[in-house]
Amino acid sequence: MDDILHALASAPRGTGLAVIAVVLVAEAGFLVGMLLPGSTAALAAGWLAVNRTFPLPLVIAVVTAATVVGAHLSWWRGTHSDAPVKAKGKVRTVLSKVFRGLREHPLVSVAVAQCVSGTRTLTPRAAAAAGVPYRRFAVAQFAGAVVWASVLVTSGTTAANLMPPLDPDVYVAVPLVVGVALLAFLAVKLVRRRRVAVRAVTA
Repeated sequence: MDDILHALASAPRGTGLAVIAVVLVAEAGFLVGMLLPGSTAALAAGWLAVNRTFPLPLVIAVVTAATVVGAHLSWWRGTHSDAPVKAKGKVRTVLSKVFRGLREHPLVSVAVAQCVSGTRTLTPRAAAAAGVPYRRFAVAQFAGAVVWASVLVTSGTTAANLMPPLDPDVYVAVPLVVGVALLAFLAVKLVRRRRVAVRAVTA
């Protein structure tokens, strides 16, 4: 066990930041991402900037890029979704109002949604389904992502400067725990997809 911890501890110091980036992509790109702590991950990135001596602009850029990639993945999935067509009753009425709001105020809606947990995952899909032009979506989402990442990462650095440095083992434990949790999530998702596929074939 000591040998494993030693090997992990000697891994590149960017491991923690890479794990945070993966979490942010998953949070924005997949529906189950609403369960992932995206804002907490961005704050943790700021903490890493101080305790692992990363340049602050680099960390903000990584966090911004990760959430932008996730949002664009969510947009793409929204263009291939038939959920709005299948919706009925009150759900269809609510979706119609949401889509109308996105079409009428796409820049403000998408930018503000980037700063709110949950809507950060759902809004790109909804914007695609509502027919919001891709260029407008991309501009608004990027602007919101830059502001969101800058505020949270900077807040994380401020908090880190007020805290005593942690034990070096934490730099191993935190990425390891998050990585294992993410792998477990992906494994469950793949198993569920296979089960659905099998049922569709046998039906």
